[in-house]
Amino acid sequence: MSTKVTPPLLTLPVEIVYRILDHLQPLTIFLSCRNVCTRLNTIIDTYQRYHTLTKLNFSFQHFNGPKLQRLCYALQNNTTITDLDLPENEIDFHGAQYLAVVLLRNHTLTSLNLNCNNIGLHGLQNLANALHSNQTLTILNLSQNMINSQGAQYLANVLRFNRTLTHLELHANNIDSNGMQYIADALSNNNTLLKLNLSYNPIGESGLECLANALQTNKTLTELELSHNALDGGGAQHIGNILQHNSTLIQLNFTYNPVHPNGMKYVANGLAVNNTLAGLHFGWNELGCQGARYLASALEKNHSLVNLNLFANGIGHEGIQYLANGLRHNRTLTTLYMPGNNIDAEGARHLADALQNNSTLTTLNLCGNPIRNEGVQYLAKALENNTTLTTLHLQGIFMTAEGVHALAIGLQNNRTLTMIYLRDNYFATQGIQHLANLLQTNSTALTILNLDRPNTEGDVVQYLFSALQYNTTLSTLSLNIGRFGPDPMPYLANALIHNTTLTTISLIFNGIGPTGAQYLAKGLETNSTLMTLALAFNAIGAEGARHIANALMHNKGLTTLDLGSNRIQAEGTRYIANALLNNKTLKTLSFGGNDIGLEGAKCLVNALLINKTLAMLKFREKDVSADGSQYLKDASLYLTANVTWDK
Repeated sequence: MSTKVTPPLLTLPVEIVYRILDHLQPLTIFLSCRNVCTRLNTIIDTYQRYHTLTKLNFSFQHFNGPKLQRLCYALQNNTTITDLDLPENEIDFHGAQYLAVVLLRNHTLTSLNLNCNNIGLHGLQNLANALHSNQTLTILNLSQNMINSQGAQYLANVLRFNRTLTHLELHANNIDSNGMQYIADALSNNNTLLKLNLSYNPIGESGLECLANALQTNKTLTELELSHNALDGGGAQHIGNILQHNSTLIQLNFTYNPVHPNGMKYVANGLAVNNTLAGLHFGWNELGCQGARYLASALEKNHSLVNLNLFANGIGHEGIQYLANGLRHNRTLTTLYMPGNNIDAEGARHLADALQNNSTLTTLNLCGNPIRNEGVQYLAKALENNTTLTTLHLQGIFMTAEGVHALAIGLQNNRTLTMIYLRDNYFATQGIQHLANLLQTNSTALTILNLDRPNTEGDVVQYLFSALQYNTTLSTLSLNIGRFGPDPMPYLANALIHNTTLTTISLIFNGIGPTGAQYLAKGLETNSTLMTLALAFNAIGAEGARHIANALMHNKGLTTLDLGSNRIQAEGTRYIANALLNNKTLKTLSFGGNDIGLEGAKCLVNALLINKTLAMLKFREKDVSADGSQYLKDASLYLTANVTWDK
């Protein structure tokens, strides 16, 4: 019989315990080693790696019941965790009780995300009671938790006494006008809350009136989110009162709350005298031409608004004429979003004229407006002289090669526009060639070019890829949904060997297949500047994954890689996992929709137990088989990489 005696853990020297902890993941230390005994707690408290664990994210992981109870027990006396994310975990009122104890005893947690759970009224009451005395939590997300108006009353009581909460998310909780009155009464006296989200709550016009009255005296709230609030065309007068009398609100989101055109004059009157609001999101509010006229008049007098979003308001070319006149006199607006407003070529002409004289606007979004080639020609001419616009969105404007040609000419003489978005237009061969020539000759200052869904023949993409070999300005190219197949990929691979400025390429949904992946991998082996590559929906399969894996063995620059929905399966996953054993630069890997099964899940886990560089492994819900999914979720507690499950 062996006489060897194994010393108990508690008698080991601190240095030996440190070495044992070196072989455990921080989350394992947190959940399994803390609170075993006083001595081990003391040692862990002085262990350096333990102090780096400040955020916990358990999104979409059914993290409830005993698992949540165990987590909450560990959190009670923890002094390192500041952020806890638990969205979509089916946490009920029992789980809320565990979390309430944490809020009573923990003194470091500052952010708690409980979005889309099932805590209900009883759970909220427990949390609210704890928040009365909690002095550290600043951000609380309770969206989609069925708290209703009675729950709003509990939270209102919290806002009366709590002096630390600054950010409260109550999106989609069925809070009506009665619940709004409770919150409004509390806001009248609260002096700490900075951001409040009440979107998708049917507060109605009377609820909005209560809120408006409260904000006349509230001096701290800076951001307010209001959308889908069952206002039925009313409420504009109350928004006008907020803008006229409140002096602290900086950001206001008032979308999907239709405003009658005549009601818009109340909003405009408030905006004309307001000197603090910097951002106004006013989309889907049925302004029409008359509403735009009132708004334009306000823009001439307003000196604080920086960002204005008027998405889908039916403004038309007459309404845009009024707004263009407002822009001629406005000296503060830098961002103007007007997608889907039925603006035609005539409307584009009015805007182009305004751009000739405006010296502050830096971002203009006209996507989804039928301005066509004629409208693009007006804008292109304005770009020749404009020296402030840096970002231009022209997605889905019915532009063809003729419009692209005009745009290319305008950009040749412009040295300030750096970002242009041209998705969903009709480039044809000539359009792509015009853009390729622009890039090849470095005749533009463009750094970001978006050509998603170009509606062109696949073989012409080679002109664009060839131009990248000589371009020295472009950093981001997005060419999603081009369906051009593998044929142009040798040209891109060659460009990557020589190009030293591209940092991001997105090629989602192009059917490059394993052959295209092979070409691309050759370019990636020597390229050291590309940091982000998106290849989702390209049917590269296990064979293509093998080529990409080989590239990852040699590549020293790539930090973000999206291989989602590529039919990679377990075999291809094994190749990627083997590459991760040696790769020291990749930080984020999206891998959903690849049918990796339990075998593939095990390959990834084994690799990530050794790889300490990858910080994020992304899947989508129901992407992995039930046993593979469970294996990944269980193993994630022992990995340094954060495994997430997006919808």
